[in-house]
Amino acid sequence: MNKKLEKNNSIFEKKSKITLAKSTTALTCLITSLFVNSETGLAQTTTTGSMVVSTSVASTCTVSAGAMTFAAYAGSEITATSAITANCTNGTAFTISFATAADTGSTYYLVRSGGSSSTESDRLNTIFKNGSAETMTAGAATITGTGSGSSATAGTITGTIAASQTGKTAGSYSKTITLNLVY
Repeated sequence: MNKKLEKNNSIFEKKSKITLAKSTTALTCLITSLFVNSETGLAQTTTTGSMVVSTSVASTCTVSAGAMTFAAYAGSEITATSAITANCTNGTAFTISFATAADTGSTYYLVRSGGSSSTESDRLNTIFKNGSAETMTAGAATITGTGSGSSATAGTITGTIAASQTGKTAGSYSKTITLNLVY
């Protein structure tokens, strides 16, 4: 009986080891499966989209003019020039004209400091022309161009004080003319 018992024990041990081995393998597979499945569950998915980025460049312009300084008037016709400078955004078309109206017809009066434009002896008759020799008055004859993105000479205005203006009072004569720049 002892031998039978030993044989049964030996068979039981073998079956236990096989069962344990199968259980361990099954447990290892289960744990591996859980580990792999949990890693898969944590995996990230990537998708793409897009965004539109935009802006614009506004057209801007400024205009300035150098002083037009005549020599002293002594009864002969004299001329002087002024460079007109425009600073416009690159590609911006512009037109420059006088905003100040002429005093009579196409003539502007340079008026003596402390004098009156209604007094003949206190004014010098002057006309202004653009680079195309067109007489400039408010809204008539212009200087045109296209901006380069930096300050540039747009044109020149030439002023002419007519000859033979007699009886003028000694002093300094001037006029401020406002320029329009349309863009």
